[in-house]
Amino acid sequence: MDISQESRSAMGSARAEIEVDRKSFSGLRVRLFDEGDIPAVRDIMIQHHATTVFRNQAFSDWKLKKHFQTILSRPPRMVGIVAEWGGTPSGVAWATADSYMLSDGPLFANVQVIAVDLTLGPTRRAKIFLALVAAVRQWAVSLNASHSFIHVTTGSNIKATDRLMKAAGGRFVGGAYVVQV
Repeated sequence: MDISQESRSAMGSARAEIEVDRKSFSGLRVRLFDEGDIPAVRDIMIQHHATTVFRNQAFSDWKLKKHFQTILSRPPRMVGIVAEWGGTPSGVAWATADSYMLSDGPLFANVQVIAVDLTLGPTRRAKIFLALVAAVRQWAVSLNASHSFIHVTTGSNIKATDRLMKAAGGRFVGGAYVVQV
């Protein structure tokens, strides 16, 4: 299913479902983020924040609410994706698309966050993560994007993240460095 901006506009307020491999992801549904997801996704984002190098900073409900408003407004070249396991939001991805700053070439997707419910078992979390990456890839393809960049800034469990990214077809091209002041 094409989930480009044009498709979302044509669908109106419908909750578009994104295709996933049903054999490997039984019980998993991936779709566009909507207002009803806010409480569950907030809980997932609080868990996610607690695992990052920024965990010593107070979690900001105000800032998260602003992000939710931006995602729900679905400006051109932005997508919010939710993975449900058994009907419950269990993961979220948020991405934007733009061109490279020094080129007029094709778009590329920048994934700001992929967060998964940490109360779930590791295998289920991995499946949800991989389904969210696949959904971002599907969205990027719908925009004729050339690449998807998934920014990993949590600073935690780097080896497991690397394994998951390789399983999703990711290739390491750089990294994020934190210089504390």
